Amino acid sequence: MKRFIVQKPKGYKFSPGQATEVSINSPVLQNEKRPFTFTSLNDSEHLEFTIKIYDSHNGVTKELGRLEQGDELIIRDAWGAIEYKGEGVFTAGGAGVTPFIAVFRQLQVENKIANNKLIFTNKSESDIILKVI
Repeated sequence: MKRFIVQKPKGYKFSPGQATEVSINSPVLQNEKRPFTFTSLNDSEHLEFTIKIYDSHNGVTKELGRLEQGDELIIRDAWGAIEYKGEGVFTAGGAGVTPFIAVFRQLQVENKIANNKLIFTNKSESDIILKVI
């Protein structure tokens, strides 16, 4: 897992649970778009993504894992249908938990966690995103 904190374009807006298509700003990869969910909140000064890096695949996530501070990403418009509609029990598996990170962060800011619950699963302990030690 790797956490990416990137500059937020002026006026950029999204809702907790939404995603965007991301590309690496290089001649070879700029058109290789992949969807990633925001794990930051819209009110944050930056955008945050928490992405599982697959070193064993020769793909975009492997290249994302190689990026260094100062490298650029291309961020497109926000989209997605996952949104908080009221108190409940939510389920997710693996990296599917990422939309709920922003949703539950927003609920915490608004002091509305109440009886909301998130149940998530992973294949192994090393797959746990944002594990509290």
